[in-house]
Amino acid sequence: MLKHKRGYQTYCDGWGTVWKTVDRRLTEVRQQVVHFQEQTVGERRYWDAYVAGTIITRAVRVPLETAVEQGDIFIIEGKQYEVAQKDLKNDRLPASWLLSLQSVQIEYRDK
Repeated sequence: MLKHKRGYQTYCDGWGTVWKTVDRRLTEVRQQVVHFQEQTVGERRYWDAYVAGTIITRAVRVPLETAVEQGDIFIIEGKQYEVAQKDLKNDRLPASWLLSLQSVQIEYRDK
């Protein structure tokens, strides 16, 4: 008998920290530890963002309770990403946010 995936997701690919920003400065930590699951950046998502002037380099799913907003900085393994888009995804349990991340060209610094 084959096992079928039940549609549950886990956030075991890594963790990062979410920072609030003001005027290209990291002002405060919104959430210290945010576990995430890696996602592929779909062709449609990539090209729609590219046409709008944003280059999406990474996509991750985070739990629905995560304190993150569009424009925040998400630091994963010392690398800074800006949250370009935040979409609600409820196709699997538990519901989560899909974050489209773009690499930061000039690093943000602490206030």
